[in-house]
Amino acid sequence: MVSADEELKAAKAARAAIDALLATTRKSEVLATLVKAKRCAVLNLSFGGSLNEERANAGIALSGVMHNRPTQEKIEKAKAAINDWIRELASG
Repeated sequence: MVSADEELKAAKAARAAIDALLATTRKSEVLATLVKAKRCAVLNLSFGGSLNEERANAGIALSGVMHNRPTQEKIEKAKAAINDWIRELASG
Protein backbone atom coordinates (compact mmCIF):
# COMPACT_ATOMS: atom_id res chain seq x y z
CA MET A 1 0.00 0.00 0.00
CA VAL A 2 1.20 3.53 -0.76
CA SER A 3 0.18 6.81 0.85
CA ALA A 4 -2.64 8.87 -0.62
CA ASP A 5 -0.16 11.65 -1.47
CA GLU A 6 2.12 9.23 -3.31
CA GLU A 7 -0.85 7.75 -5.15
CA LEU A 8 -2.04 11.21 -6.21
CA LYS A 9 1.45 12.17 -7.41
CA ALA A 10 1.69 8.95 -9.42
CA ALA A 11 -1.74 9.54 -10.96
CA LYS A 12 -0.82 13.09 -11.98
CA ALA A 13 2.50 11.90 -13.41
CA ALA A 14 0.63 9.25 -15.39
CA ARG A 15 -1.70 11.90 -16.79
CA ALA A 16 1.31 13.89 -18.04
CA ALA A 17 2.99 10.75 -19.38
CA ILE A 18 -0.11 9.68 -21.29
CA ASP A 19 -0.16 13.07 -23.02
CA ALA A 20 3.47 12.56 -24.08
CA LEU A 21 3.18 8.91 -25.09
CA LEU A 22 2.68 9.33 -28.83
CA ALA A 23 4.95 12.36 -29.19
CA THR A 24 8.05 11.11 -27.40
CA THR A 25 10.93 8.96 -28.51
CA ARG A 26 11.71 8.20 -24.84
CA LYS A 27 9.01 5.59 -24.46
CA SER A 28 10.85 3.69 -21.71
CA GLU A 29 10.62 6.71 -19.37
CA VAL A 30 6.94 7.16 -20.12
CA LEU A 31 6.24 3.47 -19.59
CA ALA A 32 8.11 3.51 -16.26
CA THR A 33 5.83 6.33 -15.09
CA LEU A 34 2.74 4.41 -16.21
CA VAL A 35 3.94 1.24 -14.47
CA LYS A 36 4.41 3.15 -11.22
CA ALA A 37 0.92 4.67 -11.45
CA LYS A 38 -0.67 1.31 -12.22
CA ARG A 39 1.18 -0.24 -9.29
CA CYS A 40 -0.09 2.51 -6.95
CA ALA A 41 -3.66 2.01 -8.13
CA VAL A 42 -3.53 -1.76 -7.76
CA LEU A 43 -1.72 -1.78 -4.42
CA ASN A 44 -4.38 0.47 -2.92
CA LEU A 45 -7.35 -1.56 -4.10
CA SER A 46 -9.72 -2.37 -1.28
CA PHE A 47 -13.32 -3.44 -0.99
CA GLY A 48 -16.03 -1.28 -2.53
CA GLY A 49 -16.37 2.46 -2.95
CA SER A 50 -16.10 4.81 -5.87
CA LEU A 51 -12.37 5.46 -5.36
CA ASN A 52 -11.74 1.75 -5.53
CA GLU A 53 -13.73 1.52 -8.75
CA GLU A 54 -11.70 4.35 -10.29
CA ARG A 55 -8.44 2.68 -9.20
CA ALA A 56 -9.50 -0.50 -10.95
CA ASN A 57 -10.57 1.37 -14.09
CA ALA A 58 -7.28 3.27 -14.19
CA GLY A 59 -5.28 0.08 -13.71
CA ILE A 60 -7.12 -1.65 -16.54
CA ALA A 61 -6.81 1.34 -18.88
CA LEU A 62 -3.10 1.76 -18.11
CA SER A 63 -2.52 -1.93 -18.80
CA GLY A 64 -4.24 -1.53 -22.15
CA VAL A 65 -1.85 1.25 -23.11
CA MET A 66 1.29 -0.38 -21.72
CA HIS A 67 0.85 -3.91 -23.05
CA ASN A 68 -0.59 -3.16 -26.47
CA ARG A 69 0.05 -0.68 -29.23
CA PRO A 70 -1.05 2.68 -27.75
CA THR A 71 -3.81 3.77 -30.12
CA GLN A 72 -5.51 7.14 -29.78
CA GLU A 73 -8.64 5.40 -28.49
CA LYS A 74 -6.72 3.56 -25.75
CA ILE A 75 -4.90 6.74 -24.79
CA GLU A 76 -8.17 8.67 -24.52
CA LYS A 77 -9.67 5.88 -22.40
CA ALA A 78 -6.63 5.92 -20.12
CA LYS A 79 -6.74 9.73 -19.83
CA ALA A 80 -10.39 9.62 -18.82
CA ALA A 81 -9.78 6.84 -16.28
CA ILE A 82 -6.80 8.69 -14.80
CA ASN A 83 -8.79 11.93 -14.55
CA ASP A 84 -11.60 10.10 -12.74
CA TRP A 85 -9.05 8.48 -10.41
CA ILE A 86 -7.47 11.86 -9.62
CA ARG A 87 -10.87 13.42 -9.00
CA GLU A 88 -11.79 10.66 -6.52
CA LEU A 89 -8.43 10.92 -4.78
CA ALA A 90 -8.76 14.70 -4.46
CA SER A 91 -12.28 14.47 -3.05
CA GLY A 92 -11.31 11.88 -0.45
